[in-house]
Amino acid sequence: MKKIFLLFLVSFSLSQLHAREITANLTWSVFSVPEGKTYVETYLSVIGNSIVYQKNKKGKYQASVDVLMTFTSADSIRAAKRYVLNSPEIDDTTKPVNFLDLQRIPLSNGYYSMMITLTDLNRNPKRAITNWRDVMVDIEPDSVALSHIELLESYVPSTTTSQLSKSGYDLVPYVSSFYPENLNALQFYGEIYNTPKHLKPAEKFIVFYYLESAATHVRMSDFNAFVKLTPQPVNSILYGFNIATLPTGSYNLVVEVRNAANRLLAIRKTTIERFNPGITHQLDDIGSVDISNTFAGRITNADTLKEYIRSLRPISTSAEAEFAENRIKAGDVRLMQQYLYNFWLTRNEQQPEGEWLVYRAEVIKVNAEFGTQILKGYETDRGRVYLQYGPPDQRVTVANEPSSYPYEIWQYYTIRGRKYATGVNQPENTTQTNKKFVFADFDLVTNNYELIHSDARGEVRDDSWKIRLTKRDRSNPNLDNTKPSPQYGGNSDDWYVNPH
Repeated sequence: MKKIFLLFLVSFSLSQLHAREITANLTWSVFSVPEGKTYVETYLSVIGNSIVYQKNKKGKYQASVDVLMTFTSADSIRAAKRYVLNSPEIDDTTKPVNFLDLQRIPLSNGYYSMMITLTDLNRNPKRAITNWRDVMVDIEPDSVALSHIELLESYVPSTTTSQLSKSGYDLVPYVSSFYPENLNALQFYGEIYNTPKHLKPAEKFIVFYYLESAATHVRMSDFNAFVKLTPQPVNSILYGFNIATLPTGSYNLVVEVRNAANRLLAIRKTTIERFNPGITHQLDDIGSVDISNTFAGRITNADTLKEYIRSLRPISTSAEAEFAENRIKAGDVRLMQQYLYNFWLTRNEQQPEGEWLVYRAEVIKVNAEFGTQILKGYETDRGRVYLQYGPPDQRVTVANEPSSYPYEIWQYYTIRGRKYATGVNQPENTTQTNKKFVFADFDLVTNNYELIHSDARGEVRDDSWKIRLTKRDRSNPNLDNTKPSPQYGGNSDDWYVNPH
């Protein structure tokens, strides 16, 4: 997946009260050439009002930024580039402009640590800002493969060759993942490699591109398209959506390559954030869903349907949860049947019943192990995490540690989205690794362990969780501390670092 970050804006006060450090956005994509060599393409956008302009020999004002990029793997520098990036010349420093730079750095497949250092040469040549991110180059030379997805601000047919030229177009990258309400065009570019090696010359293949919820991987029905292509050494894809009606939220832009038999050959995705107040989610017209001869149509008891729909909450979007609650309150059996069937149909079009049965079996396990006197297992924090991410790879349970409340630490070696969100077709190239969840039983009676800390994306994070665990014997801990004083028999820190 293409990585995106904002170089941190640091405010400071020296001789100039409102002086600021450089602000810049950086994104990158990974592409290949017909010979199979790969390269990282970086897009750097410097914010014009964050830098200092000086008059040049032409009488114009111009800014200069020293840029240093290094790519490190296994503690060795594999590639480096240093250059001076000059801004456009302007006549009025009260009207600065943002400016863009594109670089191509050859790198073979592998994981790299990318460091970028920026120095405003007109402000203080000895003062620089630095940031690091991980970069993965992962285009296989012998398989049908997709480049990374490059988000675009605009594109036009090329009239001359420039650094922005590619596949007959001048592509201006969109150096952000955030789409505000005044930006309604989502455009992207990508490349498909090696199709002639695996498909016959006249054999058409299909490119699907769509938006899905980043939380549950449910496909957005209004932002879904496909095109048929003929194998070429490099197939370029240049498409997009009008996102004027896309509600506020986090989404994945997904590109899939499938053969004529609908077998998945390659997939790539990148995450975007949309801010669009006033536009709300609209679920498909549930009333038109045909439930004849379906598993949902065979469930006729209203209370059973309500329970089944409530159990979907851990893997539902907020819009789905709200819609489901309204169906439950209405109590209409047919509408609940249609909702239940449609829920699983959108996640596994080929086997909705099979997907439901697998999930239902997990709910039964969760209810048995994590349920309390007043809560079903799927309503508890442990149940919710289990249903979203699956069983942990390591689970440490500590019930009788001196000075601490009972607690559990769960570790996941790899998290690929939310389990059961899209079933057998769930994309697996978006991962989190070595993520942990800490649960604590503060009332000592109900078996309801509260999630108090996790380093997984989108989960509650509390770096003072060890303090909370030891409050059993500490009535007034220092709230500025994130780690308690050593306690007799206390092993929570060790278990968290190495839960084996």
